[in-house]
Amino acid sequence: MYNYSNDAKTKQMLRCVGLILQWWKSDGTLNEHVLAQYFMPDTSDSDYYNRTYRCIERKAPVDDDLCSRAFETFQCYLQQYGELLNCPKVVPLSDERLTETIHFCLDVLDIPFSDFEQWTSSSELFLHTEPARCLLRCFTIRAGLYSDQHGPFADRFKLQFGAPKPDVFDNELEGDYCVARLRREGHDACSLAARSLYECYYFADTLLPTFERILPLLRLVLHQPEVETAEME
Repeated sequence: MYNYSNDAKTKQMLRCVGLILQWWKSDGTLNEHVLAQYFMPDTSDSDYYNRTYRCIERKAPVDDDLCSRAFETFQCYLQQYGELLNCPKVVPLSDERLTETIHFCLDVLDIPFSDFEQWTSSSELFLHTEPARCLLRCFTIRAGLYSDQHGPFADRFKLQFGAPKPDVFDNELEGDYCVARLRREGHDACSLAARSLYECYYFADTLLPTFERILPLLRLVLHQPEVETAEME
């Protein structure tokens, strides 16, 4: 059993670790699907999840300071969820890294920022043109979420975005079957990538909210002025 001192320095350290590994957000929100990958529940323990979250509700109330909440949340996982695994794990990409990735793809594909901004305004627009479809392919390949040979990686999607609804991404065969069906239709590489993300991997609940979130960061990187809503209409 790991023991961590209950002092201010240790609490700050654990919060910093959580921020770096992306299981803890700066606003005090837990990315439970990220933290869970570091623990292995006992196969005979059916109550570990509920027990862990009762512990968090009791020991890490929302009105407590952020360092204490991060510390107590980790302690609850350590004591109630399962065995802490001593092996390397994939860390979700930060918004800064995701912004760098989309910036790279816009540059390589020679796509104006204004086009990306427009496509992000609707869940359907990324399917409508070849540049938009190719941007999706470039972004997901660079982010390690997709390959032309394999298609989307279910485990990476679940880690990066969480499950948009219960049991999504738990059965890789379902996603693989969906992508295989699209392959048989004979799409080009960009169209196959885009349609796979839309039809098999919940684009509107995973990638689109991410694009919306990083849009202000990308605007800063490119020194683009913010467009008023009235001008967009």
